[in-house]
Amino acid sequence: MTGDDFLLTDWGLYVHIPFCQARCTYCDFNTVTHMGVEDHQRYMDALILEWERATLPTGRLISVFFGGGTPSLVDPILIGQFIAAVRARVTDFDARVEVTLEANPGTVTRETFRTLRRVGINRLSIGAQAMQESHLKALNRIHGVPDIHRAVTDARAAGFENVSLDAIYGLPSQSFAEWQETLTELLDLNPDHLSLYRLQVEEGTPLADGVRRGTLVMPDDDRMADMADFAAVTLEASGLEHYEIANWARKGFASQHNQLYWTLNSYLGLGAGAHSYHEGRRWWNYRGVRRYVESQHSGDSARDDDEVLSPMEQMREYMWLGLRRQRGVSRERFQNKFEENLDQIFAETIGELTQLGLVESYDGILRLTSRGSDLANTVFRQFMA
Repeated sequence: MTGDDFLLTDWGLYVHIPFCQARCTYCDFNTVTHMGVEDHQRYMDALILEWERATLPTGRLISVFFGGGTPSLVDPILIGQFIAAVRARVTDFDARVEVTLEANPGTVTRETFRTLRRVGINRLSIGAQAMQESHLKALNRIHGVPDIHRAVTDARAAGFENVSLDAIYGLPSQSFAEWQETLTELLDLNPDHLSLYRLQVEEGTPLADGVRRGTLVMPDDDRMADMADFAAVTLEASGLEHYEIANWARKGFASQHNQLYWTLNSYLGLGAGAHSYHEGRRWWNYRGVRRYVESQHSGDSARDDDEVLSPMEQMREYMWLGLRRQRGVSRERFQNKFEENLDQIFAETIGELTQLGLVESYDGILRLTSRGSDLANTVFRQFMA
């Protein structure tokens, strides 16, 4: 299924699990460490309370995504209790709903996977990140390379037929040969989906501090570009479809959940710091985990703030998100969603980008050219102005 196969009313559910065993050096997500089983139970109870009080978008739920943090730290039975609560409110919840859980290879066993499969998880997103012990240690990952191999083997043995792996390129002092090795080993694991992210240096992280002090040396832009190009060529040759800037999949295994974001469909976010979007309104919860939990157990709202996007802001966001996909932006879908003509609304921008060779039109689609993909951020900024 592609984003263009979705109905405009299809929506997804994001469930934020903030717990981590240790914080990665590059992470600026809303996470907490050193919380125990009782904290997990109370938090998962709060999620169910928030879900039961939430106003649901009309339409079909097509995806549930447990992200974090490290959702695989939580007892799978608690995950199952939440899924049961979802099923109780969504009458057409069936096997077509993609139910993903992010997993750290250092936190799972074959029995963990078996229980997750039994309670309703049907897709795994396993954070490999690198295939060299030195890089995993430098990132403060809690797993080693053997754990990655074992996790994939155990997931398959537990019956998972949809397994995604994540990796990061542009790590401090990472050589081109090491990136080649990482990709080769990941492909040897026969994933159904791969997400390959360029490392971002986020303020307030240990990584940013090391770069600022000069103790960590980042690869230059040319090496980063070479790594990205190598990945594109290698993965295409392996039979994986490059369906979005950072994502590849076997046919039929593209992430339904992420495509909801890229097509500006509705999504409901539950948990500490989670964001939601519906019909031009975006809102988000308090980031503090304890504050979030207390709000739900006392019957209060967890909402921190919200914003309303104007029709033009919605259309601009739709464009730069949609152009991330290899499929590009469908003129027909744009018309159906906004009741506006894409080429009239963005005539000047599209004309300039076309003359520069950064976008092209094909069969009712506006998409990035090969050169446009290399300069994607430049294109996106034209729609963010």
